[in-house]
Amino acid sequence: MSEYSQIQTYIKSTPQNFKNVIERFATVLDTVGLDFKYFTTDQEWELLHTLWVGGDAEEQLYNNNGYELHIRPYVTGWSPEERKEFQDTWLEISLLFLTVELENRIGQLKDEHKPLVWAMMEIFSKEFTESGVYLTNEATDGMPFENLISREKENIWEFDAAILPEFLSHTYKDCPGEMFINSNVNSIFVARKSKWRTEPWLMFD
Repeated sequence: MSEYSQIQTYIKSTPQNFKNVIERFATVLDTVGLDFKYFTTDQEWELLHTLWVGGDAEEQLYNNNGYELHIRPYVTGWSPEERKEFQDTWLEISLLFLTVELENRIGQLKDEHKPLVWAMMEIFSKEFTESGVYLTNEATDGMPFENLISREKENIWEFDAAILPEFLSHTYKDCPGEMFINSNVNSIFVARKSKWRTEPWLMFD
């Protein structure tokens, strides 16, 4: 089974806003150049209080300036019925990448994909501002958000990059030395030094 790395964010969901969240995700997919039709069809969604919604979206072949990536849009639900530390139902909105395509043999992001990954994270962060946007891998999938919700600080930095809303600045105030960090009035930018080797936000200055 292939290992995935993922860009992921989390939105509190209710029956009233669920369709809107999915429509916003479809808009994000369109913005980054991915097919979004699966998320705009009139199918009967398996909604809320399950650990599975929108999991049948197909993997897509993405041309990143001549380099091929397989990317799969994905949505899943995290509910109090399944996760006792949760008081609300949350939707995880994700883009799944094949780690072997995204990283080199020593686990660093390939130079040709760094600008794309960071740009996609920025697009996510502008649309979804509720909990931050994270780049995680197979081992750390979902871990930062779980610890954020449960207020456990032990693994709160277990991600390879993040764009966090400013209101989380007190939670993320003690940045470990293995991270690059920067901020502006609205956001906090974090990237793991061993994964990126240089601050990804500087690629766009």
